[in-house]
Amino acid sequence: MDRPFRVGFSADFVKEDGSFIFPDIGLSLLQGVAGLSHEFIPEYRAEYASEQLRDYDVLISLKPRVTAASLQGVERLCAIGRCGVGYDNVDLAACTEKDIAVFITPQAVVRPVAESIVLFVLALSHHLVKKDRMVRQGQWIESTRQLGTEPRDRVVGSIGLGNIASEAIRLLRPFGPAQFLAFDPYATADKAGELGVQLTTLDDLLRLSDYVLVNCALTPETRGLVSEKQFDLMKPTAVIINTARGPVIDQNALVHALQEGRIRGAGLDVFESEPIPADSPLLNMDNVILTSHSIAWTEELFRDMGRTDCEGALTVYRGEVPLYVVNKEVLQRPGFLRKLEIYRAAHAGKKA
Repeated sequence: MDRPFRVGFSADFVKEDGSFIFPDIGLSLLQGVAGLSHEFIPEYRAEYASEQLRDYDVLISLKPRVTAASLQGVERLCAIGRCGVGYDNVDLAACTEKDIAVFITPQAVVRPVAESIVLFVLALSHHLVKKDRMVRQGQWIESTRQLGTEPRDRVVGSIGLGNIASEAIRLLRPFGPAQFLAFDPYATADKAGELGVQLTTLDDLLRLSDYVLVNCALTPETRGLVSEKQFDLMKPTAVIINTARGPVIDQNALVHALQEGRIRGAGLDVFESEPIPADSPLLNMDNVILTSHSIAWTEELFRDMGRTDCEGALTVYRGEVPLYVVNKEVLQRPGFLRKLEIYRAAHAGKKA
């Protein structure tokens, strides 16, 4: 193979002037590797166009969508490294059909997202944002009458018991909740027992929890999982926190529940439509904390995600399968295996 091995990064890693948004995304791992080059795709598009992807062997991507249309005529691309644990913005079936492996960075996101969940729990408990606004508006005395609550002696319920939920539970335990509950059809009793968590049904979790944490992936089964019926089950003093994916919660149902006082508040980093529409009623509610699908974005997060993705790119460069591939069917496809053979033959013995 005479051509260089090319790694493309989505345009949203850099500012309009080409300077870095994130201090460290692992680029040092790619520098000085024989026969390898990397660059940032010049133009940001919410959905990739096929001409943006045709000349790369590996794509490392942040927010743009990868659709079947994005991959029309794309034959060279072998792998896509997604920053984060979610991959609902990538058409996995289309990638598999084009012999493209999609891999994610699950270990990098666990701590920062779990910390963000704790942040929402405490901020909602102590009316942090509401009190800040009141003080800025000259309502000092009024703000002192906004009594908060504490996680101590209360029930925390998690929808999902994966790595992020498990870490959030570990971080919340020192605050002294009375009980941890989880709804997760795929979680084992052994894992729950190790965490000190009681597995239960979704309905019972909603009835009993003071804090409901959404920690599940977006799938056809979880889309709209929490809707009008589910909000009717919750305590009027409960709050819901979603740092997973917006469509897991029916947003209209959430708005109604908040407006009618059927729940006390919400912390939302994700929404059904992003950015959140300017006319959303959520924007005018002082019992809701809203962030821009970035509450967990830290220097450490992007360092660790970037290094995982760059290490994945180097693995493909060597003709090997990267870690954390989510469309595992591709690993048996002759076309994908043929790409790896070509890389292996071309870069055998090179320092990577």
